[in-house]
Amino acid sequence: MITKYKPHKTALTIFTALTTATATYQAYGADYDIYGKAEVQIAKTDTGTMRYAQEGTQIDAPFSRIGVKGSHKLSESLSAIFKYEVQVKGFEHDNTSEPFSARNTYLGLKGSFGQVVFGRNDTRFKYSEGKVDNFNETQADIAQLLPGQDRLGDTLTYTSKSFSGAQLSFTYAPKDDSTNNEAGYAATLIYGDRGLKNKNYYVAISHVDSLNNINATRIAGVIKQVQWQFGAIYQRSESLDGSKSGNGYVLSASYKMGQWAPKVQFASDDSQLRHATDGSQWTGGVDYVFDKQTTAYLLYTNLDLDQQSDSSLALGLKYKF
Repeated sequence: MITKYKPHKTALTIFTALTTATATYQAYGADYDIYGKAEVQIAKTDTGTMRYAQEGTQIDAPFSRIGVKGSHKLSESLSAIFKYEVQVKGFEHDNTSEPFSARNTYLGLKGSFGQVVFGRNDTRFKYSEGKVDNFNETQADIAQLLPGQDRLGDTLTYTSKSFSGAQLSFTYAPKDDSTNNEAGYAATLIYGDRGLKNKNYYVAISHVDSLNNINATRIAGVIKQVQWQFGAIYQRSESLDGSKSGNGYVLSASYKMGQWAPKVQFASDDSQLRHATDGSQWTGGVDYVFDKQTTAYLLYTNLDLDQQSDSSLALGLKYKF
């Protein structure tokens, strides 16, 4: 007898396991949060050339996720910290055999020295983008063109405490765990507030060396003034063997008026590390913010490569918990 795979039951089982596990942690004095994002999007895409979008009209769940994160106090000055997060793809296709994929998953320590974690994590180069990307986790994500937007397993990540608004962070991948058989690292220096909650500006300089077969340097910045927000990235990238290199740029702007937030973005890159040719992408869209957790959005994006192009129109709804 063949047992039919039922993704919704598997999702419920995973959620129950996470809840049970975190309840056990709480019993031993841990502080934890169960969190996630549920998103649904209907998109019409011309050719399917761009990443994160298929040709034709699709109903998708872009980057929906569930996770648990928390800390456990070991002493007055030291805590264990953890995060286990998976992307949920179970309702995209009824017969999908892989409804989950790994996202940031790590265990580490936090104290007066800052924090250090081991496991799968965004590289500090990717982390340096801050709030520049107005269309993060959509088909207009800056990863469409810019190399270095990587989440890697088997890494060590160190983040210092903030000193007068400045913070240093570092990613290290050992040689034995590297895709190119070389140890690699990414280092980022931040000044300001990456989340733009306590300060209205953010600046970062970041460098990646030998991670995922690239070397690159990036300067990123965001400034927020009343209703306006402007962001920019300049990046110089090179393949590890030196055969490809070039410059990348991102410019973004948004304006809040009540619950509406129109926004635009332009990105370009001529390093040919993401695509075989130079490329540029224009995107325009608008968010309607119901509350801090729920947002509806409409976007149109056009990807232009030397020998082909693609465009996508998408309507979506996302809920964060």
